Amino acid sequence: MRNVFVGAVVLALASVPAAAQTTAPFVAALGAGAPTPTPFANNNGQIPPNYPNPLFKLSHNYPSTLAPEPADPPWRRAIGDGRITTDNAGAYAAALKEYVSKDMRLLLEDSPDWKPDALGWYSEPWTGYLREATHGMYVGSTVFMPDQFNGSGLTKPFTTYVLTFYDRRAANALYKVWGATATKPNLTAGTPQFADGSVVVKAAFSTANADVWPVMQGARQWTLYISINATKNQSGTGAPELDPTSFFQFDIIVKDEKSAPKTGWVFSTLVYDKDAPGTDFWDKMVPLGAMWGNDPQATLSNPKLMENWINPAAPAYAKMTLGWQGRLSGPNDGARNDALIDQDSPPAAMPNLPSSSCMSCHSVAEWPMKSFLLPTSSDPQQFFPSTPVNSDYMYMWPPGSNGATKDGSPFWMHWFQSRPGTEPADPGTVAFDYDMVFTFKSLMAWQRVQSGASPAALGVAARRVIPIMNYNGRPFGG
Repeated sequence: MRNVFVGAVVLALASVPAAAQTTAPFVAALGAGAPTPTPFANNNGQIPPNYPNPLFKLSHNYPSTLAPEPADPPWRRAIGDGRITTDNAGAYAAALKEYVSKDMRLLLEDSPDWKPDALGWYSEPWTGYLREATHGMYVGSTVFMPDQFNGSGLTKPFTTYVLTFYDRRAANALYKVWGATATKPNLTAGTPQFADGSVVVKAAFSTANADVWPVMQGARQWTLYISINATKNQSGTGAPELDPTSFFQFDIIVKDEKSAPKTGWVFSTLVYDKDAPGTDFWDKMVPLGAMWGNDPQATLSNPKLMENWINPAAPAYAKMTLGWQGRLSGPNDGARNDALIDQDSPPAAMPNLPSSSCMSCHSVAEWPMKSFLLPTSSDPQQFFPSTPVNSDYMYMWPPGSNGATKDGSPFWMHWFQSRPGTEPADPGTVAFDYDMVFTFKSLMAWQRVQSGASPAALGVAARRVIPIMNYNGRPFGG
C-alpha cells in the first residue's frame, strides 16, 4: 500500500458494540499501548527527556461568540469581489497567503511570540493521543515511496506530519459543536456550519530531508519526537526519537460563499520551491493551486477543469501527486493510491491511481460517516480488505463506467460533486461543512470513548473484514 493518509493509523472496523458501529462505521486502530483519548490532552504522553524548548499546548478556549468578519477581505478584493475562476485563482491564493503570513511566520519559526490563544488560533479537541509532544503534530500520510516522485531525487520513503489551526471566526464552529468541555457534542443538523470568512490552516512536514530528497534544500525544519518515520524505517513499534522534518506544504482554506457559491469554500495549497525567489522558507512557499468545487462535469472524456486551478510554475515534484484528472492535491495529501477496480473478475489492479482531491475527500465530512474518504467500494469503507489479489491494495469503484476507459461511474462520481456544505454526501447524516477533522478525527475519538472500547480492543488484531461487493451486486470471484 502506498499511503495511509488518515492520521497516524491504519483504519479498521473494530470489535465494538453494535450501537457504536452504527455511529462510527470505521475506527482508527490505536494499538495496545496507546493512551485513551481525552478532550484536551496536549500530546500522546511521550515526552523527550531533557527537552530544552517549550512543549506544544492545545489551544482550546474556543470563542463562544462569532468574531467579526474581516472588513473587505483581501482574498475577495484580489478578484474584484466577484467569483473565483481559473483566471484569477492565482491572485486569490496569493492574497490568502499574505493574510496569514505574519502569524504563520511566528508559528513556523518557533518564535516565543507565537501565542495561539492570544493571536486567535485554535486546535481541534480529542486529538492529543495522536500528537507528538514537541510541536503537537500527528501523522498525515505514511508511506510515500520514491517511485511516486520519479525524477525528483528522492531516495527513501517518507512519512508526513501535520498541524491544523482554526482562526477565531472558524473556531466558533468548534464551540457550537463541542462547547467548553468537548464532552457532549451538538450533532444536530445546521450546527456544524462555519461562518463566511472562517479560515483554517494546515502545515505539513516530511521526514525526507535534503540529504535524501534534494528538493528540500533550504526548507524550514522542525524536530519532532516520533516513532513513525518511513525514512528511517520506523513503523511506530519502537521508542520515539527526536528526528528532523522538513516543511513542504501549507494549506489555507476559507469559507467564501460569495466567491464560491456552489460549495461555499476555497481550498488553496502552497508548496516549498527551493528555486523560488525570496530570502527565507516562507517566501519560497508558492501556490500549487486552488479549488472551489469538485468539477462534476469533468470526466475522462471531458477533462477540462473549471473549479480547479493548478499553478503551471509550481515545482515539478508537487505536481506528481495531483488527483483525479489533475484536480488539486498536494504531496502530503495521498490522492494517488494502489487500487483494485471493482468491476469484472478478477478485479483490475491500478497502482498509483489518481483517486481523490482536496475537496473530494472533504466532501464526505458527515456524521455518521457513511462514505469513506476515497471512492472505495467496501461497506463500511476500510483499508486493507482481504483479497485474493493483493492485500495492500484498496477496492475502489470504477473511475469509468467500464473500467478506466469511459466516463466516471455514478459510484465513483459520488465523491466528485460540488455540494454546498449544508448538504451531506449521504442521506441520514449531518453535514459538517467540508471539515474532515470534525468527523474523521475528533468525533471518531469521542465515539471510541463512548463505546467503552479499550485501545487494545481497537487494535489491528481486532480488525474484522466484511464481504466486498462489486457495483453489480456480485461478490468478487463470483
